[in-house]
Amino acid sequence: MSVKNSSLSVPKSVAVLRLSAIGDVVLCASMVMHLTKCSGFKVFWITTIQTKELLGEIPDVEFIIIPKPKNLRTFFECKRILKNFAFDFLLLAQASFSAHFVAICINSKLKIGFDSRRSKDLHRLFIEDRISEAEEHFVDAYFNFSAKLGLVTPDVPTWKGLFDSRLKKQVNQLNLPDNKPLLAVNPSSSKLERNWSIDSYVTVINYAQQKGLNVVLIGGNKVLEVDFSHQIISRCKNPPLDLTGKTKLCELPHLIKSCDILLAPDTGAIHIATALGVPVIGLYAVANPKLTGPYRSSQFSVDRFEVAYKKFSKTKKHNFFGRVHDRRAMALIKVEDVTAKLDQLIIHISEMGNS
Repeated sequence: MSVKNSSLSVPKSVAVLRLSAIGDVVLCASMVMHLTKCSGFKVFWITTIQTKELLGEIPDVEFIIIPKPKNLRTFFECKRILKNFAFDFLLLAQASFSAHFVAICINSKLKIGFDSRRSKDLHRLFIEDRISEAEEHFVDAYFNFSAKLGLVTPDVPTWKGLFDSRLKKQVNQLNLPDNKPLLAVNPSSSKLERNWSIDSYVTVINYAQQKGLNVVLIGGNKVLEVDFSHQIISRCKNPPLDLTGKTKLCELPHLIKSCDILLAPDTGAIHIATALGVPVIGLYAVANPKLTGPYRSSQFSVDRFEVAYKKFSKTKKHNFFGRVHDRRAMALIKVEDVTAKLDQLIIHISEMGNS
């Protein structure tokens, strides 16, 4: 690998600042692991405890755990934790007030951030250098940070080895059915505008069961997520297994790895599944899957983003980084779109099993 100043005997210290949410840290993890493959760097990841709980240990990465920055008390706690560190480079891989709140506390010779188009929340004030502008997936954007340090981006970014300490943990309490292919449905997103309708999920689940699949509902323990799953299950002909809110964050990779297919809107579970090689049916109308969809594995996803953006955004013009803030957008995804993808995946799984 080509690394600037690699001739120096002392490794350069690189800190990556990327806080949770779940999907974002999984997308960023491939680049962080890539940094560790270069002997010229000592790698740190400044993040919250949720990231460590989900990802587990990553060889040659030192996690610096800070509280979620949300007020003056947590600001001073971040400052107390970070005052003992100094870095050659800070990769400020998050453009948000919460990340900038933390960046103030970090002593680094050079702080690298996003280009102007992807900057927000006064991002430019907290960096000295920036990655080049491009319309690209978040994974590719993160690898542009490592490219700024002189590393060659791999042709095929990988998450190999991620979650290893989590996958070795057996979760016997799940009692997952194993007599048929298993479809996991993660129906709830962190934002209501990303959610598909209850009736649509019910129809697809009934269809999947008729096709010979077992179904399990998964998700977090927030009241809205649990209630959403309960409403779906109450309308199904054959109630699927409900694990919504019943698994710890550290158990989630094991759960998803145990499934054959994941169906979900724009959620972190999609990126966990992609990292683990589990096929995904992603439901995209609010966000651009070319930006935040299953990385290089979107062939089974349903994409209605461009239609939704023209129909519901104020500008109506193409915006690669745009978002649709209208709950009617997800209705553009029809049940038939999803069952067609499910049929394709059933054939795909059958062929893989026979190969």
